[in-house]
Amino acid sequence: MRIHRNVFLLGCLSLFNDVTADMITPLLPAYLATMGLGASFLGVMEGLANSVANMTTLFAGWYADRKGNSRKMTVGGYRLSTFARLFLAIPYPEVTLAARTIDRFGKGIHTAPRDQIITASVDGKHLGEAFGIQRMMDHTGSLLGPLIATGALALFSVKLPFLFLIASIPAILSVLIVPRFLKVPAMPPPPKAAPLSWRRLPKPLKTYAALMFLSALTTPSELFLIMKMRDMGLPEYQMPLAWFVMTFFTLIATYVGGRLSDAWSRRRTIALGWILFAIIYVGFAFDGTLTFSWALMAGYGFHTGLIEPAERAYPALIASGEARATALGWYYFSYGMGLLPASLLFGLLWDHWGARPAFLFNAALTLAVTGLLFFLPSDRKVKAA
Repeated sequence: MRIHRNVFLLGCLSLFNDVTADMITPLLPAYLATMGLGASFLGVMEGLANSVANMTTLFAGWYADRKGNSRKMTVGGYRLSTFARLFLAIPYPEVTLAARTIDRFGKGIHTAPRDQIITASVDGKHLGEAFGIQRMMDHTGSLLGPLIATGALALFSVKLPFLFLIASIPAILSVLIVPRFLKVPAMPPPPKAAPLSWRRLPKPLKTYAALMFLSALTTPSELFLIMKMRDMGLPEYQMPLAWFVMTFFTLIATYVGGRLSDAWSRRRTIALGWILFAIIYVGFAFDGTLTFSWALMAGYGFHTGLIEPAERAYPALIASGEARATALGWYYFSYGMGLLPASLLFGLLWDHWGARPAFLFNAALTLAVTGLLFFLPSDRKVKAA
């Protein structure tokens, strides 16, 4: 498939945004530790931030369907995230919590409209590949960011607040330059009222949204993996490298996952990724050496890349064109509803009973949810609703 201009440009926005985000994100556990904060606060912060991001996506998608302003919402969301990250340089728990949440709120605004533009720009039979390319560019930024952060910490011993300010430069440049070249294709006229109501969703989308909620309950923040490695002695400057390893294998798996979902099955690809997630969590539960942790981080990254294109392509394919962003929004909203309790519960389990019970509980829950995929209709047999 020839890469469409919009897929490339949106990929560039994602790439430079993630250079900034992933210079900062893997260092948040260490940053919180300097303020005397641990797993429970991390669970609250990440659960709130990620749930806000995903739940906001529903209303952003619905609004984009009604107003037909996907371009403005996409660019505006990226700009809000860029602005919010500047405040992470202020080392107070309340400011850090607010900045992280607003950052993810911006992500929630731009995600569904961005995916709508991608869906409208390419033929349906190449949709998984298009999402795979976008995610591949996104994760390329996530590779570069940790490497830059590692170099800054190892070579110059910069303080974290100063590093967070420097990290904002790539995102600022991208939101000022890239949108000038983005041209949204003509889309069907928006309906009088997009089907925001849960009752008006077609049954396959309801089933899918419910499964995504249950899946999110088993998926606490990846920062807990960094925290586990930190507790085993991982030095601060190597934390971005652990994030790099995870993201590198996500990048490898994303394109593979997109092609696999197109050629094989979205449902089977998702199931394969969830089973791998459970195996990785069992590994972290019994892991006692940093050497093995690096391999587990690679496996976690591969699982993420494997399922991302399939999870996004499924609702896009079974929804009608005029309400597609709303359908994608319900996917993110349902997933976001589960993220807050997921990270909060994981952090509480960690602080009260230790890391091993927390990891084992989530692994068992993931396997149980995977079995429920049997009730999800195949996207190959469901007409756009």
